[in-house]
Amino acid sequence: MKKFTRKQMITAGAVVVLGIGGITVGVVNHNNNVHAQQVAKTKAHDAQVKVDKKAKAEQLVKEKKVAQQKQVTALLATATKNPTDASIKAVNDAIAKLTDQKEKTKDDDLVKGLNNRLSLIKKAQAAVKDYQAHATDANKQKTAQAAINALTDKNDASVKAQLQKLFDESNKQAQEAAKAAQAKQQTSQESKQTKVVDSSDQEIAPTPQENNSNSSDSSTSSNVTPSYNGGGTSANTGTNTNSNGSNQGNSNSNNGNSNSNNNSNNSGNNVQPTPSPQPTVKYMGWVSVDGVVKYSQNFDSDAQATAYASGVYNSKEVEDLMFAGHSISWGVRPVQV
Repeated sequence: MKKFTRKQMITAGAVVVLGIGGITVGVVNHNNNVHAQQVAKTKAHDAQVKVDKKAKAEQLVKEKKVAQQKQVTALLATATKNPTDASIKAVNDAIAKLTDQKEKTKDDDLVKGLNNRLSLIKKAQAAVKDYQAHATDANKQKTAQAAINALTDKNDASVKAQLQKLFDESNKQAQEAAKAAQAKQQTSQESKQTKVVDSSDQEIAPTPQENNSNSSDSSTSSNVTPSYNGGGTSANTGTNTNSNGSNQGNSNSNNGNSNSNNNSNNSGNNVQPTPSPQPTVKYMGWVSVDGVVKYSQNFDSDAQATAYASGVYNSKEVEDLMFAGHSISWGVRPVQV
C-alpha cells in the first residue's frame, strides 16, 4: 500500500474541507431560496385577501343601497295608493337612510306630491263632514262639493267616490227635510183656515135662539087674546077661534122657522161633529250605517233631534266605522205619532 506524503495528506484534507463547505453553502442557499418563495407567496396571499375583502365590502354596500331603494320604492307605492300620515312618515324615515343623494332628492320630490294629495283629502273629508252636520247650509254645500272636485289624482278616485256618496246622501236628506218642512207649513196653514171657518159658524149659530124667543112671544100674545075679551061666550068663542087660527098659523110659521133655524143651529153647534184631533208631530234624529238606520230617537223639537243626531255622528264609535270604510249618514225628519 502506497503511503501518502504529508503534503498529499494536507492537500487531500483541504479538498475534503472545501467540498464539505461547498455542500453546506449550497444547502444554505437552497434554504434561503425556499424561504424567499414562501414569503412571496404569503405576501401575495395577504394581498389577495385584502383585495377580496375590499371587493366584498363594496358589494355589500351596493347590495345595501339596492335594498334601501327597494324599501323606499315599496313604501312609496303604498303611500301613493293610500296617502296617510303614517305611510308618508314611513317613506321619510326610509329616505333618510339613503346614501345616494340623487335618489334621495328624487324621492323627496315624490313625497312632496303625496303631502299635497293628503292635504286635499283631509280638506275634502272635513268639508263633507261639516256639510253633513249642516245639510241645509248652501255655503257649506258649495264648499264641500268644491273640495271633492279638487281631488283630481287618479289614485284618489276611490276616496273621491266615497266622499261624493256621503255628500249626495246628505244633499238628498236636505231636500227631503225641506219638503217635509214645506208640507208641515202647508198643513199648519190649512189647520188655521179650518179653525177660522169653525169660528165663523159658531158666531152665526145664535140666530135660531132669537127666532125661538119670538115664537114664544107670539104664542104668548095669542094665548092672552081670549082671556082679554071677557064679554059673551060667543064673542069669546069667535075671538078665540080667530086667535087660535092666527095663533096656529103663526105657530106653524114660527115652528117652521124654528125648525129651520134649529137645524141650522144644530148644524152649527149641537150636531156638528167634533174635528178629529191632528196627529202629534215629533222630530226623529237618526244615524245610518251603510244605508240602515242604527241610531234614532224622537224629540219635540227639530233642534233637539239635530243635536242628538249630530252628537252620535261625531262620536268616536261612529267615526271609527266611517274610517273603516262604512257609509255613514245622519239627519232629522218629522214623524207623526
